[in-house]
Amino acid sequence: MKIRKKNDCVKKLIASALIFSVIALGLSTPVLAEDEVVGKRFDWMPAESVSENSRGEDIGGEQIIPEITVTKTPKATADIAKFTREYVIDLKKFGISNECKNPAETSKGINQALQDAKAAGANRIVFPKGTYLISETDPVVLDHKDTIIDLNGATLQINTNGLPKYGVVDIVQGAGNLRLTNGTLRGDRDTHDYKTEKGTHEWGQGIRFISGRNLEIDHILSCNMTGDGVASSTSGTRTRPELLATIFYSIYAKEFEQGAFSGKGEKTDSKEKMRSIKPYDVTKCEGEFEFGYLSGYLGYPFIKGRVYQAYFYGPDMKFVEKKKCLQFRKVQIPEGAKFLHLEINQPEIPDEPAHAGAAKGSWIARITNFKPSTDVHFHHNQLSQNRRLGMAFCGGQKWVVEDNLFDGNKGTNPGYGVDFEDGAELVQDVVFRNNKFKDNAGDLVVCAGSELLFEGNEIEKNVVFWGRTHNYTFRKNKITGGLVSYTTRTGVAKIQDNSYENCTMSITFDTKAVADGLVRKAGQTVSTPPLKLENESLVNMKRVTGTYLNFVNSKMTNVNFTADKDTRLINFMNCEFTDTSLEYAKDGPDVNVTIKNCKGELKESGPGMESRKKIR
Repeated sequence: MKIRKKNDCVKKLIASALIFSVIALGLSTPVLAEDEVVGKRFDWMPAESVSENSRGEDIGGEQIIPEITVTKTPKATADIAKFTREYVIDLKKFGISNECKNPAETSKGINQALQDAKAAGANRIVFPKGTYLISETDPVVLDHKDTIIDLNGATLQINTNGLPKYGVVDIVQGAGNLRLTNGTLRGDRDTHDYKTEKGTHEWGQGIRFISGRNLEIDHILSCNMTGDGVASSTSGTRTRPELLATIFYSIYAKEFEQGAFSGKGEKTDSKEKMRSIKPYDVTKCEGEFEFGYLSGYLGYPFIKGRVYQAYFYGPDMKFVEKKKCLQFRKVQIPEGAKFLHLEINQPEIPDEPAHAGAAKGSWIARITNFKPSTDVHFHHNQLSQNRRLGMAFCGGQKWVVEDNLFDGNKGTNPGYGVDFEDGAELVQDVVFRNNKFKDNAGDLVVCAGSELLFEGNEIEKNVVFWGRTHNYTFRKNKITGGLVSYTTRTGVAKIQDNSYENCTMSITFDTKAVADGLVRKAGQTVSTPPLKLENESLVNMKRVTGTYLNFVNSKMTNVNFTADKDTRLINFMNCEFTDTSLEYAKDGPDVNVTIKNCKGELKESGPGMESRKKIR
C-alpha cells in the first residue's frame, strides 16, 4: 500500500485558496529547519499532555483564558418605530440621480444630504427608491450617531471602473448606535476593467467597516464586488495622520531592564522578568490602550507571552493599581492614573524576532488606542457572487454575525464565504451563529483571532482553522462536504456537538511555534493539551486523520480513520462505531491508543498496527 506524504485535500486548499494567508501570517518560517522538524516534530507531546490536565504555568508561562461571549439569540434589533425624526433625501436639492447616472454628482450629493440630515437632528434617514450610481473615488460615508439609515429598497451601484480598490459604503469614526438597513450594494465585477491598471483588483468592497461603535447592519444584499461583500479593518483609521494619532509609544528593548515590581508598585529584583525603566504618560490615551506588536502581521515576535503586568501611578508617581493584562486586548486606565510601568514575563528580549513580520533591532511593541468597528450586529444579510470573499473579517471586537447567507463567492483567491484573516490578534470576541453557506469555492477559513464562537452554522464545503487561532469554540454546526481542518498551536479550543457528512477531516498540532503567545526559551518545546472532539456525529467520512484522534461520546458511521506518519494519539471514549475502521500506516511514530467504553466494532488493521500501536 502506498502511503501519501500529505493529505492531498490540504495541499490543494493551501495552494489554491490561502497562499496570501501563508505569507501574511509568517507560516512559512518555522523555528526549526525542515529536517529538524521531521525528526523532532512531536517532542512537544510528553505524557502529561495527553491527559485531561491543562498545560502547567511552568511550561508555557502563565495563561489567562477569557470566557467566550455568548449573547442571547437573536440579539435585539434597533426599533425603527422609536426613530421618529424622519428625513427623506431631497434628490433635486442635492443634485442626486436615482436613475443610475451621474456618479460624481450623485456620490457628492448623497454625502451632502447625509450631513445635512445630521445637522438637522434627524434620526431616521430615508432614501427614495431607485438605483444610485456611486463614484469609485467617492464612497458613501456614514459617521452618524443614534440614527437609522433606511435604503428603502434602493440600490447603490458602483460606477464601472478600472481601480484595484474601491468602496461603496464606508463606516468611519464618529458612527455610533447606527443602523443601516433594507437595500442593495452592487459592484462592477462583470464590467470591471482588470487590465489597464496592474494588480489583482481584489479590493473592491461593498461595506468597509473602518470604525464605529454599536453598529447594526441588516437586510442588505452586497454582491458582485471585485473583492469582498463586506470587509473590516484593525486600526479604525483611513489616513496615515489618523493612524499616527492613535500610536502613543513605539517601545524599544533598551527601554527595559531585568527586574520586576512588587504588588505595591516598587522595583524588586527578578531574574525571570523585565520591567520598563521609565514610566509612560498615558493621559493622552483617552482612557484605554492596547499593548503589543501592533504592526505588520502582529503576533509575539519579541514579547513572547500573552500575559503581562501593568502598574499605574498618579501624577506624583504614587502607586494606584496593578493589572494583569493580555497583549492586544484593551486595558482600562484606572481613575487618577497618569503614568504606566510595564512588566513582562521573560528574562531577556531577543534581538532576532521569533517570526516574520518584524525586523531585527526595531521597536518591540507599541502602546496604542485603535478604534476598529466594535459592538457590531451583522444579521439577515446576503453576501453573494463576490469575486474574492463574502466577508473579509480583518479586525474588530464584539461582533455578532448571525442569520446571514454567503453564496456564490468565488473567482479569485481565496474565494471563500468568510475569511478571518489579517486582523490576527485584533480579531476578538466574535459570535458567528446560524449562518448558511451555499456554492462558494470554500465556506469558512479562520487564520487567527481569539475568543471566537461558531455555532449553528450550515456549511457545504471546507471549514479550516489555522493553528494561530486561539480559544475558539466550534459547536452545533452542520458540515455536509469538503475538508474540515482543525489546527492548533495552543490546544485551547472546544469542538463539540457538530455533525459531519461526506467530508474528510484533519485534526492537527501545528509545530511551528510561531506567534502562539507561549513563553519558551530558545530551543524549548511547549506541551499543549490535545484537541478533543465531544458529542460529535460522523457519517460517510472517507478519511479522518491528524496528530490526534481524540473523540468522546461520539458516533461514527462508515468512517475511515487513518493513523498516518503524524499521528501520535488515538483516544476513543464512550463512542459508538458502525462500519468504522482504523488503519495504521507503516511509517510513523508510536501511537498511544485508548479505546474505552465504546459500542460496536472498530476494525483495526494496516501494516503499521503491530509496530506502532502502544496501549496506554
